[in-house]
Amino acid sequence: MGTEEEIKEETPEDSLKARIDELEKQKGELIDRIKALNRRIRYKKYEQKALKPFLEQTKDVQVAPFRKMKRSLEFKISTAAYTPAMERELIKKMRKIDEKLEEVKEVERARRKIRYVEKDITDGEGEIETIEVDLKVIRDELKGLYDQYKGIRAVARKEAAAAARAEEDMVALGDLAMIDNSE
Repeated sequence: MGTEEEIKEETPEDSLKARIDELEKQKGELIDRIKALNRRIRYKKYEQKALKPFLEQTKDVQVAPFRKMKRSLEFKISTAAYTPAMERELIKKMRKIDEKLEEVKEVERARRKIRYVEKDITDGEGEIETIEVDLKVIRDELKGLYDQYKGIRAVARKEAAAAARAEEDMVALGDLAMIDNSE
């Protein structure tokens, strides 16, 4: 034979409560994800704010021409035959260009980093918007389920109150015997 719990059937109230609990758990996980994303976005905005002054100071620094000159020299050196003196001159030019590139390396790194930071911010904000849509769906469904649950509970309370009143109206056999004896 089964235990009392196995025999007991799941009531609509129980299944409703289980669905509510499941949705509440999903809602909590989504809210936690939004909190984590907000922390990350806040950190990225601080990072962005810290990079802005440096980028403003170095906005006139050109990196691309140095890269282009270096590629051009590398191509010349690798494809043509030069006398040792000419080759030494080209290598000196290459070193000067490398020195210039070394000077602007931080600027290039900061420019790349700001692009990544801004992309992270927009990605995080986009993910938050998606999560908020999912949250709205869950909240709407929860509102409907809570209304149903409240209705079921109200019906159960009314039934319990009616049963209690009916029980009060009943006369116990012992009371009837007492009434008969007193006559």
